[in-house]
Amino acid sequence: MGDFDRQREKVKGQMKTLTVQTVAGIACFVSSALLGSAAQAGVVQLGSVRHLPARPTISYSGSYASCFASSVDTTGMRTIIDVDIWQAAQAAAPGMMLRSITIRDGGTNAYGASSPGADVDLLAVVGADASAEMSLSYMGSVEQHNNDSPATLAGRVALADAIAGDTNTGTQHFVSLGLSGELRVDFRSLMIVQSGGGGGEGASGPGSSEGGGEGGGGGTTTQVIEGLLLSQGMHLYLSEAGAGEALNISFEFAAVPAPGALALLGLAGVIGRKRRRTS
Repeated sequence: MGDFDRQREKVKGQMKTLTVQTVAGIACFVSSALLGSAAQAGVVQLGSVRHLPARPTISYSGSYASCFASSVDTTGMRTIIDVDIWQAAQAAAPGMMLRSITIRDGGTNAYGASSPGADVDLLAVVGADASAEMSLSYMGSVEQHNNDSPATLAGRVALADAIAGDTNTGTQHFVSLGLSGELRVDFRSLMIVQSGGGGGEGASGPGSSEGGGEGGGGGTTTQVIEGLLLSQGMHLYLSEAGAGEALNISFEFAAVPAPGALALLGLAGVIGRKRRRTS
């Protein structure tokens, strides 16, 4: 059984323990989706951010400054950039799911054209559903990373453990983007689908003035989606190995696939079960 299959079984076992907060977040999310925000699907440029020498100071350029914050890691040696994913989604594409995140070298950096570009030391998404799976890919001029597997790339950026960047030779602590190179994260996750219905009133039978009754049933299934459903408390944590290099951040949003949106509304209690007639 693969990792994603194990996550699938875990989610199935946890479906009865969904918190009120999670369900409320899903209701709000899907309500927006059904109101017609599909035109907002696509890539949103969140802006450019860079570390400054005095930790945890950062400089930011863009239209989503309220979504960005920074802090020092537990060792006091590294700046951690904190991007509020939920807040950014509400501002840029409410009701959508997150398809991917791309971190791109800014194209201009402190060391000139010969630099290996910005070095991504940490890239983590926190607050996502337990079923979420991230797949990393690289596109750029650093040949070593063009040959790295998604798992190798993920291992490189799993922790904030680099003090300074390099050409990536002989180290596994970060990803060197290369001039204008990019590191992309694609999401895959499970969506809980509520199914079921109630039985209608039966027809009268022979020898009886009244007949029928009510029946019905229900249950939950899961649907694999190429994206990540969003809720409050989801953040992107990012760190650059050195200081002075610009990181351009973009989010790709996509519409929630049918029939999952209506099913999630049923799960959240926003709409009642659709009743069906039986003979």
